[in-house]
Amino acid sequence: MHRPDAELVAAACQGDLTSFGLLYERHYRMAVGIARARLADHHLAEDAAQETFAIAWRTLPTLRDRHRFPQWLGTICRRTASRLDAHRPTHEPLPDAPKPACDSDLRLQVQDALQCLEETSREIVLLHYFSGLSYDEIGQALDLSVQSIHGRLQRARGKLAKILDAHDSSGAKT
Repeated sequence: MHRPDAELVAAACQGDLTSFGLLYERHYRMAVGIARARLADHHLAEDAAQETFAIAWRTLPTLRDRHRFPQWLGTICRRTASRLDAHRPTHEPLPDAPKPACDSDLRLQVQDALQCLEETSREIVLLHYFSGLSYDEIGQALDLSVQSIHGRLQRARGKLAKILDAHDSSGAKT
């Protein structure tokens, strides 16, 4: 039986770790996707998601509307990712470092292109394609309608295609 989030939140507020574990399993991919939209680093995004759930566990009793758990969690995740991003050291490539392989180069091109998207559109793309969330799940997490998700995803794909095509036609192919 699929227990609603609000029921799991109520039980978790009473100290039920199993219920909180179910919330974790249900919303972990969403948290990683949201964090990755801000951080552009999968490992750091996973760290942000873990920290998000630790914060959520400690502050769960402050959640006023238990039906809005995904939105509340998303807000915590965005703030956590922003904090981690502000405190992460910048890495300068070594002058004699070897060039990345083709797959790595393409991955970097896609990451750069994603950064050109507006933040909500970037979150939608990452939640859908990298975290595997449905339009309904994304809509619930970001508090947007399915129609809005569909439209933003379509526009984001178009913008990404233009950016990547421009990169390819500029002679940057490997």
